[in-house]
Amino acid sequence: MSHRRLKLQGILQLIILGTCLHAVFAVNTLVLVDTLATRETHSIFLKSLQERGHEVTVKAADDPSLQLSRYGEYIYQNLVIFAPGVEEFGGALSVEAIVEYVDEGGNVLVGGSRDAADLIRELVTEVGVEMDEEGAAVIDHLHYDANDAGQHTLVAAPSSGLIDSTVMVGTKGGAPLLYRGTGLITDADNPLVLPVLRAPSTAYCYNPANAISDYPHATGGNLSILMILTHKSMLFLLINGNLDFSNIFLLS
Repeated sequence: MSHRRLKLQGILQLIILGTCLHAVFAVNTLVLVDTLATRETHSIFLKSLQERGHEVTVKAADDPSLQLSRYGEYIYQNLVIFAPGVEEFGGALSVEAIVEYVDEGGNVLVGGSRDAADLIRELVTEVGVEMDEEGAAVIDHLHYDANDAGQHTLVAAPSSGLIDSTVMVGTKGGAPLLYRGTGLITDADNPLVLPVLRAPSTAYCYNPANAISDYPHATGGNLSILMILTHKSMLFLLINGNLDFSNIFLLS
């Protein structure tokens, strides 16, 4: 698969997120990170938000001064959580506070990882989405990038797996979307959760370091990579199974 073709996936992935953020997110956006170095490694993504009119504040997820509201009013209309390794939120922030924030009309983007901490897993479970077990990665022995290290976890997901919505993803093209991370699972009967990008039918989720001893928890059609929770007033909580919004990944 050519480098030029895969470069398109990074742009398309940014459009998917950027479209949703631009459409429903307001002005003040708090970005929580594991380390403040993310400000540099994810500068393209952060700049894309600023170009869409966001006033972006970046803080460590365990910062003791964290708060979403002051004097009964929310300070931020949007919350981006790029801190899959955080064990405990700082300040007045908690899973309960974030769920209440969503219930009150706040918008949230959560980036996960194969090794996401229990705190992040608890948060996404509260909104009806399950991350596969720790260490599990989406694997596809047919749809993988030429730069894959050999475990076939650098998946080139066909654009045919995108949700049929021009508002969210535009017109579907032929370029694949590069992905590396864990799988997302939800209740098929939950009408509020929409898979934006499904994994290929040949994909499954498992720890690539282990021999397969039982049937994978998530496979093919029931395995998602990016999900949106539609909520009050058509707001969104976006959940992605990996944190590869970094400059290197978006430009790969």
